[in-house]
Amino acid sequence: MGVVGRPTVVGVLVRMLGPFEVEGENGPVVVAGASQRAVLALLALRAGRPVPVAELVDALWPDDPPVSARNTLQSHVARLRSRLGAPGLINHGPAGYCLDLPRDAVDVLRFEFLVRGRREDAAAIGLWRGAPLAEFPGEPFRGVAARLVALHRGALVRHAGTLAPADAVELLREPSGADSCWEDGAVALAGAFVAAGCRGEALEVLRRHADATVDRLGLDPSDRVRRVQQGLLRGTHVVDKLGELQVWPERAAQAWTGAQVAPENQRDRALCVPLRFSSFMGRESEQRQLARLIAEPGLVSVVGPGGVGKTRLVAETVRATPGVAWVDAADVREADFLEAVAVGVGARVAPHDEPLAVIAEAAAGRAVVVLDNCEHVLGAAAELVEALRGVRVVVTSQESLRADGERVLRLGPLDPQAARRLFCERARVVPSGVVGEIVERLDLLPLAIELAAVQAAALGVDELAARLDDRLDLLDRGRRGADPRHRTLRAVVEWSFGLLDVASARLLRRLAVFAGAFTVAAAEAVAGDDRLPRTRVAGLLAGLVDRSLVVRHGPGRFRLLETVRAYALEQVDAEVTAAQQRHAAAMAAAAEDLDARMRGVDQAATVREIDALLPDLRLAFTRGDDGVKARLTAAMYRYGYRCQQYEVLAWGYSASSGHNAAAATHAWGRGDLVEARRRASLSDPLAHEVLGDVALVECDVETALTHYRAMTGEPVARVSGMVGEALVLAWSGRSDEAVALGLAAVELADSTGNPGARAESRYGLGEALGDLDPPRALELLGEAKILAAAVDDRLFQAASGTAAVAIRSRHGDPALALAAFRDVLRLWRRAGNTTLQAAALRNLIVLLTRVGEDETAMLLDAALPPARVYPAEAARLERARGAARERLGEARVAELTRRGEVLGAARVTEEAARSIEAALTRGRG
Repeated sequence: MGVVGRPTVVGVLVRMLGPFEVEGENGPVVVAGASQRAVLALLALRAGRPVPVAELVDALWPDDPPVSARNTLQSHVARLRSRLGAPGLINHGPAGYCLDLPRDAVDVLRFEFLVRGRREDAAAIGLWRGAPLAEFPGEPFRGVAARLVALHRGALVRHAGTLAPADAVELLREPSGADSCWEDGAVALAGAFVAAGCRGEALEVLRRHADATVDRLGLDPSDRVRRVQQGLLRGTHVVDKLGELQVWPERAAQAWTGAQVAPENQRDRALCVPLRFSSFMGRESEQRQLARLIAEPGLVSVVGPGGVGKTRLVAETVRATPGVAWVDAADVREADFLEAVAVGVGARVAPHDEPLAVIAEAAAGRAVVVLDNCEHVLGAAAELVEALRGVRVVVTSQESLRADGERVLRLGPLDPQAARRLFCERARVVPSGVVGEIVERLDLLPLAIELAAVQAAALGVDELAARLDDRLDLLDRGRRGADPRHRTLRAVVEWSFGLLDVASARLLRRLAVFAGAFTVAAAEAVAGDDRLPRTRVAGLLAGLVDRSLVVRHGPGRFRLLETVRAYALEQVDAEVTAAQQRHAAAMAAAAEDLDARMRGVDQAATVREIDALLPDLRLAFTRGDDGVKARLTAAMYRYGYRCQQYEVLAWGYSASSGHNAAAATHAWGRGDLVEARRRASLSDPLAHEVLGDVALVECDVETALTHYRAMTGEPVARVSGMVGEALVLAWSGRSDEAVALGLAAVELADSTGNPGARAESRYGLGEALGDLDPPRALELLGEAKILAAAVDDRLFQAASGTAAVAIRSRHGDPALALAAFRDVLRLWRRAGNTTLQAAALRNLIVLLTRVGEDETAMLLDAALPPARVYPAEAARLERARGAARERLGEARVAELTRRGEVLGAARVTEEAARSIEAALTRGRG
């Protein structure tokens, strides 16, 4: 299509599907200079339409355009006119520069028309000469090239489906081999091989694809690929229909078009749908769902937070559809909304006409009417769609219209894998754990990820991640051509906040005091006051959910998007400060309730609730007063002890918390027994459990018995005291007494129904029976480990595993015990209890000597800190040391001792883990 009022110049062809070539009436035209070629390529991509000067400048100088940029651009255009031999071929007007060529004269545009408009895949494939726009690596060419490659691949797969199997194999073999990560190509080629009777070759294609996906992208093969592989292996030959993933959007588009659309509308359809050159990913499921919804007449609202990609999803879904009317309401006032829609649908409203009726008549001739960015004109939009019944209308907004018959597609964040892929493509980096952290902290929102990718190119991934706390100021370099609201992360959130009424904005600011998810009741307790009555909170919260500023986070729980929370926290005032104190008090009350439930039947659910609440408990401890700190530390003591959460135990060191028992338990677990004893002795009431645990480790039998026997009161505490006493008796040689006490502890624990108490009691009885009845002891310890794992009781999960390994080492196959010790080491590392880990490693010394790993055993013996041990264990250790000395010789043992003392326990433990693997490997050999 030429520019109106000017004759179309013919005789020039521009080819970009492969090496960049220009051909005139007299043969090839040489365009010298990379900048001139880039200008011509940009103009050719929009042949017949003006390209704004700002876009050309941005493409030529993406980082920092010189002051003379526009003059330099004029010079490039002048030289191009001269080279092309037709001064009228490149025109200039208010809208920019225009290359006045028919679209058929540009191979890219003809290719897209053949693929999307005519579905003439064979002809389109014939235009393809190689990688498109390869000499132009920057934007916007990179995005165009990615889109063209995707279209070419789709055409290949579809065309292959029309060919004989052997011909399909030949068509797909080279492009599939060139990029083994291309999933659709791999599946289609496998299907062609299957149809040709070559099942083995089909499996090899899928194997290469799976390997490439893991090696190059760091991703697992998709469920679809695994399903096809499994079908082939089973002999059922289940292979997806060739081209299924590529053809559905256009097929759906044909179904939408009920009325005849004028040819000029078909030509102009690309002018009304927003065009983005970058690739589109991660929304395949949502695109299919939207296509199905639009296939039926009526209203469809695509709803989601700012920056989630609503506009892009709709644009990509309807782009191939003739007769789309697109109205961008972003900068339209509510009073001007109908006028903007009238222009968008091509309606001519005379002064005395009823606007809604005229718009409805014009809209009826459109395949789809898209009303984009309507969150600030909801009333006018709702009124309009009532008049457009029977018309396919798609609305994008941060909240639904709540109109009759409205079908809502809620667009959430990307899934983590797609988010990582998007960041890596935009930033041109390889997948890594840091990339995963970045996209998670950006709520998996596409716009935030794209803004972050821009900064990653300049700062590097690690530096970007380190500065994400300042995300609102950091992510400020969006596309120059983007809507101003989408150029910075702050602008996105400010726009959303600006649409809220006073009460909703007040609630959102107060909800930002939560670090994680919260319930409606918690929101009422924290946000409600005289200015915002508690009775209004639930309704206002529902409104914030509808506006996509608050998201559901599991049954009955809600949370703010991190970007929204960061912005809200900047609006701190006296009201928010008061809400912070209410939050701290509410968290203390919640912790006390959860502590009571820790002793009940539903301990597993309680631990999960505490885990989820931990960010808010941590925040409450940081900003709460002394009373809140004391309440939180006391309430979290049992959770910290049994789940080995040393962060919450460390709260006990705070002078304002006044909880010496928590501090003492922290010191005990970290190996500082002197500090543990001192802190526990200062506790009021006396911390008998910690004092007993310290004495148990130090082999102080009478002191340990005294404190464990003093643990009276509620049944769960009595179980702990009985188990502690049973351990002292068992390890000091009084096994019969220990068994009797262990049996009584099991009976009492079972009566409580508390899983943690039941695990602890079975562990105690298993230790007592270890040398009397090893099979029964192992059975009990297995039960204890399972019960403890179910409630994340890391202390007794690891202790039970250690006891079982020790019994197997003494009474069974040492190789089996060695294999089990790998799991024990992992459990103690996870628990973080250095005191009990050292005790477990002393068991490993004996075990290593039994399997011939004497050198590692002696290294470990020297590296572990000196400790008292009970008589039976002391005898086993001395026998192991003696055997190792005899086999190694005193000189070698002395050398290993010196090395072990230098390396320390942590390094030697790593060597021990490697020795375990080596010994097991030899055993298998």
